[in-house]
Amino acid sequence: MVARLAGLGFDWLCLDAQHGGYSRTEIIEVARSFPPDPVELVVRVSSGDFVAIGAALDAGARAVIVPQIESAAQAREAVAATFYPPVGRRSMGQLGRMWDGATLTVEEANLTTTCAVMIESAAALLAVEEIAAVEGVGQLFIGPHDLSLSLGTTVPGLLDDDSETSPFARIVQAAGTYGRSVGGFAGTPEIADRFREHGITCVAVATDLWITAAGARAALGADLSA
Repeated sequence: MVARLAGLGFDWLCLDAQHGGYSRTEIIEVARSFPPDPVELVVRVSSGDFVAIGAALDAGARAVIVPQIESAAQAREAVAATFYPPVGRRSMGQLGRMWDGATLTVEEANLTTTCAVMIESAAALLAVEEIAAVEGVGQLFIGPHDLSLSLGTTVPGLLDDDSETSPFARIVQAAGTYGRSVGGFAGTPEIADRFREHGITCVAVATDLWITAAGARAALGADLSA
């Protein structure tokens, strides 16, 4: 299923090991069949733990999305787990050689791997400038559902706030100050469009469940008699 989705024109596909059902073994199985180019394999890891981040990258992920980052110290730990020395403390153990897949040199991996840290709480928003300043953080990734819960609002409320002091504006500004990109989980194309209006350029447009449901509705609504 993932390999099929990878051939449909997406820039990247994300396996969710936090709220989804992907175990380490299942991530490896996906990576074995994942096309090398041009789509990127991304994993939202279960936590900022060294083992979780390293396992996703060893399987072949080109980026990790690290949840529940609320301080610069936590961001530094995520960066350390993502990159090899001298940038970080990642352990060498890429698995691609087990199936004749691609492996990277230390230098290649450090240049092409992305550490995206999630901004999804009031505490993270309060520290977002310090988090964005951490060397090695490549992207601030917005988790709108948890962020809205933490701020006492809703996802539509976040999207409707177009003021210069809105949560999204603050995140985008902090990212721009330090040369980081901004990503976010939309879940539907309509919400993805709203994200882009806020300057959030790397968007999880849809889930596999949404794509399956949309395909089913299209098939059921089509004239199959021809």
